[in-house]
Amino acid sequence: MKAFFQYFVYGSWWVALCAAALGMLTWHDLSGSWWNLPTAFFILGGTLVIYNLNMLSGLAELRQRGTHSERHHWCMQNEQLMTTTLGIGITMAVGSVWFLNSAIWLFMVPLSIIAAAYVLPLLRTQNDRTRLREVGLWKIFLIAVVWSGMTVTLPAVHLYGLDQFSDLSSWQLAVERGIFILAITLPFDIRDLVNDAKKGVRTIPSVIGWQRTVWLSEVLMVAFLALVGFRLGMDNPLFVAYAISSLLTMALLSVATPHRQDMYCSFWVEGAMMLQFAAVLAAWSFLV
Repeated sequence: MKAFFQYFVYGSWWVALCAAALGMLTWHDLSGSWWNLPTAFFILGGTLVIYNLNMLSGLAELRQRGTHSERHHWCMQNEQLMTTTLGIGITMAVGSVWFLNSAIWLFMVPLSIIAAAYVLPLLRTQNDRTRLREVGLWKIFLIAVVWSGMTVTLPAVHLYGLDQFSDLSSWQLAVERGIFILAITLPFDIRDLVNDAKKGVRTIPSVIGWQRTVWLSEVLMVAFLALVGFRLGMDNPLFVAYAISSLLTMALLSVATPHRQDMYCSFWVEGAMMLQFAAVLAAWSFLV
């Protein structure tokens, strides 16, 4: 059971399911329906590809410099399993994309380039090649852009086609989602503070300190909730669901430290996405 759970989390199935759940939350916000299988399967498969490719591309460096991370050790010991999971993700994404709105291709090209440059050493520097995630302070913002694109813009393009770009509601959701992702991604930078310092990667926690970074994540959650309240109205039962899930998420973020075990981020913080989806779905089912 432990081996399966580690694969479920460290093999990126959990984060992929969370991403698909956020995509379906967007689908409901825009269409009133909860489910669209092609969109869900594409987001699920695409997330498996991005996350497993990210880890696989960094294994050689991890083996060279060593690590105390349980997650990293699991990845180094299960490279073949991750490669298989990567193949499953590719199959799911490629198989489902043919059922999406054809306009999705115009959106996928730039997003795929950003995602590939994030996980693969495609950028040329003076002495070597590097990944976008290792350049300056902006990796967290790239994560927010990619996640907003995958879980908001993609469902919107599938639903509206190119008209999505003139639809205010989808842009509102994208901004909300980006702020939420920023808030729950900061604990990952706190977790990676030591390893990033060894590689010379500057992150928000390395600049302002990890305690202030925790406060920043809390402020971002408040900003996210304020935007949701503006969009839905604070007397809306769905806003109550967002508020409850956001308060629980803020409690979870408040205990972030550089010494938290890997499962804190990889399961619990990632799970804030599923918590939000479940809370809104429950409110819609029983209160609306």
